[in-house]
Amino acid sequence: MNKNQVSSIKNTIIMIEEQLKEPINLDHISKNAGISKCHLHRLFKAFTGKSMIAYVRGRKLSKSLYELLNTDMTILDIACEYAFEYEQSYIRSFQRQFNITPTQYRQSGAEIPIVQKIDINSFKSIGEGLILEPRMIIKPKFYVQGIKSEIIHLENLQNQTTNSLAKEYENDYLPLIANKTNPAVYIGLVIYSSNPEYSNLYMPCTETSVLNPNTPPLESRIIPMQEYAVFRYVGFHSPYNITYKALLNLYDYIFKEWLTTTSYQSASYYHFEKLDLSICSEDYCEMDIYIPITSKA
Repeated sequence: MNKNQVSSIKNTIIMIEEQLKEPINLDHISKNAGISKCHLHRLFKAFTGKSMIAYVRGRKLSKSLYELLNTDMTILDIACEYAFEYEQSYIRSFQRQFNITPTQYRQSGAEIPIVQKIDINSFKSIGEGLILEPRMIIKPKFYVQGIKSEIIHLENLQNQTTNSLAKEYENDYLPLIANKTNPAVYIGLVIYSSNPEYSNLYMPCTETSVLNPNTPPLESRIIPMQEYAVFRYVGFHSPYNITYKALLNLYDYIFKEWLTTTSYQSASYYHFEKLDLSICSEDYCEMDIYIPITSKA
């Protein structure tokens, strides 16, 4: 993702914020951004878990809370102020968003979660994509099965060894794996070696519902319950174009910038990359990077 595209995305977020009291035309926003509506929809889904339309509606409703609590404007006036076509449209949207009506909220002053403006400083341009600030999760124990190889970093940089291994796995070995939870979800498990500056073990694999028996060259592993920092990478390119050079930039940011400035530290001998290939295409990809973490002493 180039600098112009990143700038367009940031400007789009600012434009939406400036137009919350106007009818927001998503076609117009897409045209001004120079990014297709489809790509914008995917980006907003990646950023917020919501469609662009849901994000805009949530921002309008969240901003309207000020008028509800701090003015004597009628519900109809507030609906018109935020460009809802009908009063009932505003009321129904409000109730779906907050599980309370505008009148009930005005009377009770209840605490409700709002839709925050996307923080344009929460994502960083790296290579041909964006990486978002991580979300923290605890993932229960799970099972994977795949093929494992030692990857020498210099060779990988020159020959894209991991890409070739991943394609071999997808074509030749994935169909042989039983009990797959979701065959479209690719996991790249990186297991740290005794000399991680020189090489690591890399295991293209898929999650399975049970621990499958080892059937060489297929190997099964148990990934224990763990707390993770999960970074999302988003790019306007095919997932097969994520090169080792691009990954080095991502991991330099995660391990040399992010981890050194937080209260967390790396907690285990591995990390993994996860791609849902069913939502990727020739010109779009999302990849989640799971880093095992623990609090610094």
